[in-house]
Amino acid sequence: QALRPLRMERAKMARRARCVVPLLLLLAAAGSAFVGWQAPSRSCNTALAAEKAKKKKQKMSLAEALDRQKKEAEMDKSKKEEAKLEAEETFWEGPPSSTEMFAPFLSCFVVIGIIPFIAAVNRQFRVKYKITNQRVSVTGGLDGKDITEFSYQEIYEMKYGMRFFGYCADMRINLRDGAKVELFGLLNFEENYNFMLSRVDKDARKRSDPPPSVA
Repeated sequence: QALRPLRMERAKMARRARCVVPLLLLLAAAGSAFVGWQAPSRSCNTALAAEKAKKKKQKMSLAEALDRQKKEAEMDKSKKEEAKLEAEETFWEGPPSSTEMFAPFLSCFVVIGIIPFIAAVNRQFRVKYKITNQRVSVTGGLDGKDITEFSYQEIYEMKYGMRFFGYCADMRINLRDGAKVELFGLLNFEENYNFMLSRVDKDARKRSDPPPSVA
């Protein structure tokens, strides 16, 4: 009987231990999970910041490109309006150089060479070039009534080749829509070319051949 209270006390302690042990295990698991968690590293934050900066820069670049395109469109529009308001004046007008008949004339001694000679003579009477402060026009055709004209804003680039030691030149003008206009035997070439070069926009000027005096 004397040992009975002692046994009862031990039984109570055992029951308490059985309740405390699971609680300790739960706390230990929670502590290990907390220890395993880590705050975002500095390198991760740096990468996110760099990505945000990159996206912001791309947005700024797109905005700058749109703004530049808008300004160029406004400049082209103002140039066209100025050209409309400006009175048209003829800078030079005339036929192709008569030197293009030289080779066909020599070929007349051969029967088949008569045809090129007649075509060259016809060009002297039918073809006319006209350069103004607003446009370039070429009149030609069998009856001399076919007219091709274009403004300086339509010119994409200009190329040429000198003939007869600079007396005249053959010129090819490429337009923005892909069309090509050729001016054979253009007289007074250097002055005409410099004038036309001064009327086109800066991008077309960069793509075109330099004037003969510079080249």
